[in-house]
Amino acid sequence: TSGQCANNAQMTISVNNNTLPTFTQVPSACQGSALSALPGTSNNGIVGSWSPAINNNQTTTYTFTPANGQCAVTGSLTVTVNPNITPVFNSVAAVCSGTALAPLPGTSNNGISGTWTPSINNTQTTQYTFTPASNQCTTGPVNLTISINQPVTPTFAPVSAICEGGNFSLPAVSTQGISGSWSPAINNNATTAYTFTPDPGQCALNGNLTVTVKIGRAHV
Repeated sequence: TSGQCANNAQMTISVNNNTLPTFTQVPSACQGSALSALPGTSNNGIVGSWSPAINNNQTTTYTFTPANGQCAVTGSLTVTVNPNITPVFNSVAAVCSGTALAPLPGTSNNGISGTWTPSINNTQTTQYTFTPASNQCTTGPVNLTISINQPVTPTFAPVSAICEGGNFSLPAVSTQGISGSWSPAINNNATTAYTFTPDPGQCALNGNLTVTVKIGRAHV
C-alpha cells in the first residue's frame, strides 16, 4: 500500500487437478465364494478406503473415498457376483428292462456342463448323479432316477377241456391286463399249446395256454 518504502512482489499459487483413482477390475465370482479385500491404494497412487463392506452374495458397487490431503475425487468399482444355478434336466420315462437307453445329456437344460455317474443300466431302476464341471456357478451335484420296469409274464384262466369239434375261445387280455394275440390258429380237433404275444408298448413276455381236446371213441 502507499506510504511504504517497498516494491511490488509476486506469488504463484499452484492448483493441482483432482485425480480419479483407478483400479484393476475384479473378476466376477460365484455367490458365496470368498472375495479378496479391495486394494487400499489405487493404481495411480491414491490412498483411501472402501464402502460398503464386501458382499459375496450379490453384485455390489463399492465407493472409494480418498484419504485427506490428496488431490483426488471419489472412485468406484463394481464386483459382479453371479447366482448359483441348479442344473435342470428333463425326466426320463420308465422303460422295460433291456430296452436301450440313450446316454444322459452332458449339458443341462440351463447350460451347465458336467458328467454322470454311474454308467447307464437298463436292467434295474438306478439313481444317477450329475456333477457339474469346475468354474461354473452351480449349487452342486443333482440326481436323476430312471425307473426300469420288469417284464410281466401274462397269465390266463385255464380253458376247460372240450370234446373234439367243440367250441372255445382264447382271451384277448391277460389277467394282468396285457393285450395281445394268439398263435397258432384255434384248433378244436387236437390238444394244442397256444402262444400269446403281447401287443407292442407293453412290458410283457410271451405267455402260454394249452387247451385240451378230448378225442371221441368210435362205437362198433
